[in-house]
Amino acid sequence: MFHRTKVPSVDFSLPGTKVQRNKKSVVPPPLLTISNNPVQRVTCFKLLGINLCNDLRWDTHVDALCFKVASRLYFLKLLKHSGLSADDLLCFYKSVIRSVLEYGSVVWHHHLTHAQSDKLEALQKRAVRIILYPTILPYITALGYLKLESLKHRRTVADKKFFNGVSQSYNCLHHLLPPPHDTELVTRLRHANKYPVPFTKIWPKIHLR
Repeated sequence: MFHRTKVPSVDFSLPGTKVQRNKKSVVPPPLLTISNNPVQRVTCFKLLGINLCNDLRWDTHVDALCFKVASRLYFLKLLKHSGLSADDLLCFYKSVIRSVLEYGSVVWHHHLTHAQSDKLEALQKRAVRIILYPTILPYITALGYLKLESLKHRRTVADKKFFNGVSQSYNCLHHLLPPPHDTELVTRLRHANKYPVPFTKIWPKIHLR
């Protein structure tokens, strides 16, 4: 049964006892209470399968994905040793492994560092090597042979598809978007976004196109 006092809270600010904003020390907000019971404050919290951290970085989530996928790659290797065909192994990879690597990617993809993105891509490289063994091909060539795309490319496509859907007036999330730029201004500029690009202090910018 869901217990309301066991729900943690996350303070989305820079780590530390005090937060530096505009060169001023800001004391973190007081602890939340429910029915006089304090709510535990944590630095990371798993919500709907996605690990959210108070510094808005994704190291914890990427590490969790790698740990989860590692065991599934072991099963892929067992299936390979059992004599399954490349087509069956590819089907297993897409449904059991790649689906985990791409879950909720529209939330965290554009905030990944190059190292984190490469870390996830390395998992697909391992899967490709297992499927094609003993044949050894360069990664890009192997992707073409198996008719796969890089994980980064797939996440980018999924992000654009999601945002294009949200930008439609009938979408239930459309009201969350900021007011669009003036149409005449957008047509005059060479590189202009339809919507304002927000800036943060932790990450330089989040691209909305």
